[in-house]
Amino acid sequence: MLLIAAWPEKLVAPELIIWAMEHRFRRIQWYSKRYVECAYNEAVKTLALPSDCEHFIFADHDVRPGPRTVPFLEAEGKLVACEYPLSNDKSWDDPQAMHTGLWRCDREVLEAVQPPWFERVLTPDGTREHRCVCMYFRDKAKAAGYEVVRAGWASHKPR
Repeated sequence: MLLIAAWPEKLVAPELIIWAMEHRFRRIQWYSKRYVECAYNEAVKTLALPSDCEHFIFADHDVRPGPRTVPFLEAEGKLVACEYPLSNDKSWDDPQAMHTGLWRCDREVLEAVQPPWFERVLTPDGTREHRCVCMYFRDKAKAAGYEVVRAGWASHKPR
């Protein structure tokens, strides 16, 4: 199942749609909600877990997979992240880093990580983000015994 976060207009990069069609995903679902952590949590709770699918790919609307994304689909692992450019050039420094622009997991990972799956962690004074929603999920998955496999590369063109 491919789940695409498409807030606010439900518009999706054409490359993402072409990629989905080329790989013939059995099911594609769009979801749209204002706050990213709310959107991701709702997608897991109301779309992924109630489905009959065992494997999930989550993609943000502005990620553009291409030929260099193939290793992401082929990599062994229950939790796999695809690298893509981010505004913080240190975002991928940790070999176990994952970010939610393009990632996949098996059902068992989502079931092992208890809600909330995603949460924004702020500094104690509440003025900055201390840990992104991506790494919050990664930390919970690691605590449940899952390691992140990183494979492939995608383009990312936020609006």
